[in-house]
Amino acid sequence: MAHSERRCYKPSLRWNARVEEYFVTAYGAEHFYEISEALTRPSTYSCIRVNTLKATTDSVIEKLTSILHEAKLSSCVHGMNVSKGNGTSVVASDEKQEEKIEERQLELLGENNCGPCLGLFRHGAASLVYKCPMPGLDNVVFVKGSGPHKIEYSDAPKQLFKEVIVSRKCAEAVLRGAQIFVPGALACSAHVEKGDTVAVSVAVEQPNSDGGRNFGFTRGTVLQGLETDPQYHERRGMYIGQGTTMMSRAGIFRESSGVAVEMTKRVFELPSFNDVLEGEIFLQNLPSIVTARVLDPQRGERILDMCAAPGGKTTAIAILMKDEGEVIAVDRSHNKVLDIQNLAAEMGLTCIRAYKLDALKAVSRANDSTGSNLSSHKIESLDANVEVSALLHSPKDTDHSPTMEVCNHDTQCTKNGAKCRKNARRMKNGPGRNHSIGGRVESSKGFYPNSFDRVLLDAPCSALGLRPRLFAGEETVESLRNHVKYQRKMFDQAVQLVRPGGVLVYSTCTINPGENEALVRYALDTYGFLALASQHPRIGGPGLVGKCNLSDENFVEEWLRHGEEEFVQRFDPSSPLDTIGFFIAKFSVGMNKA
Repeated sequence: MAHSERRCYKPSLRWNARVEEYFVTAYGAEHFYEISEALTRPSTYSCIRVNTLKATTDSVIEKLTSILHEAKLSSCVHGMNVSKGNGTSVVASDEKQEEKIEERQLELLGENNCGPCLGLFRHGAASLVYKCPMPGLDNVVFVKGSGPHKIEYSDAPKQLFKEVIVSRKCAEAVLRGAQIFVPGALACSAHVEKGDTVAVSVAVEQPNSDGGRNFGFTRGTVLQGLETDPQYHERRGMYIGQGTTMMSRAGIFRESSGVAVEMTKRVFELPSFNDVLEGEIFLQNLPSIVTARVLDPQRGERILDMCAAPGGKTTAIAILMKDEGEVIAVDRSHNKVLDIQNLAAEMGLTCIRAYKLDALKAVSRANDSTGSNLSSHKIESLDANVEVSALLHSPKDTDHSPTMEVCNHDTQCTKNGAKCRKNARRMKNGPGRNHSIGGRVESSKGFYPNSFDRVLLDAPCSALGLRPRLFAGEETVESLRNHVKYQRKMFDQAVQLVRPGGVLVYSTCTINPGENEALVRYALDTYGFLALASQHPRIGGPGLVGKCNLSDENFVEEWLRHGEEEFVQRFDPSSPLDTIGFFIAKFSVGMNKA
């Protein structure tokens, strides 16, 4: 095998056979191939949301341009890659070709009738950092990346070819701009010392005899560059760049942390924004930004983000409300709730309240114990001490507060006495992790029905739209259907929490119609008071119409009906817009809601 053929980046996703049949039924064989190919690549631009309460879009563009210029990142951009309908791509190999490539990109975008994309690339052709030209997204900035680039790996007779194999998850991060950290390195050539130039390739999990998947070799294996090396054939087309080792081979497999390899040449070049303009910007996928806009939050409203971590959409909603109103963000993980709090504080947002709560238990009933133990005893809040007596307002106000279990430690508690005494002893012994400043997380027992103006359910999903993706074999038809069951239960909770006349937005980051269009079908058929609503801005494509029936079973999955497809937004990773796979549905809640 020629080295140029072997040492390149041409991955191919391997799907479960029945899952592939399902997606081919939904998209057609050619289109699904294009989607699979697009998923193996990162987007060739980074999308940044500006915190307009702290900065302007123009000022952020000026700052980022200066930062990138100083870092000499602009010299790394040699062109872009835009997929055409047949899966072919246009790649610029040097700066002299860049102008011709951008002209061809515009031709391809025109052939795909993508007006927003045409505007995107026309505005971006002259600069690395530029304002999003799409209507309704004035707070969005694009930073141009490039790729795929052809990497020339040295293999001269007098120079030993050295290589490092990284895990699939590590590689997916590297393709997005990360360095290689010690835990991600799996195997390495012999005699690698600090400062050596190494080729970086990827090992993807392979099926084993037990029905599971592994890499087929142990961590720390020595590579000889021979066909007997582990994953030799599987690494064909899986080289992602070149780097400089930051420690010797012994150090890579001895240390527990640190950068193992610093990437110097990448198949895809994307600027890094770690610790850049903190509080002023947030790196976020374009469809996620659109989702917050579609929700259309207004000043003074009460809004729930049901699965809020890490807080990107939560903070976007609060900024659109000008930090006036109340944004309740919940997640079932203590640490993720802390992440939301920290992001809100970084962005200077005060209207966000984050609680630990399983979204499957988001609805609280009127007969729950909500205030019987409340007194004027002070509770430590997320940002300040709050009088509990402030929660003892009219029933309407109480309904708007998450139900909490509060105990006055100065009196004897007859309910959960041992637990309360234990908590009291903890407080006497000094603040623990959950009582320290910045580490406090309040738990909620849920919220009363009809208590929110708008609800966002960005549901946990199969995440088959995230990119770059080098492995898809873990999903089966059965596992995809389990996601659907979970999402329906969550939707059943969400729909109860929106007041009549309110809005419910549902979104996922998957290409699976069962979690997208089929969920919409379920919602409309189950809840007569729900109706699909128009979305603004609208830059995604229409939804899928019809139904699916796999060849080997009687299961029928219904999707949208004619006339409904234009009310949802489906973001196709293979489209010229070059986003992740994503889906958005917006429902208006009728005034006749029971």
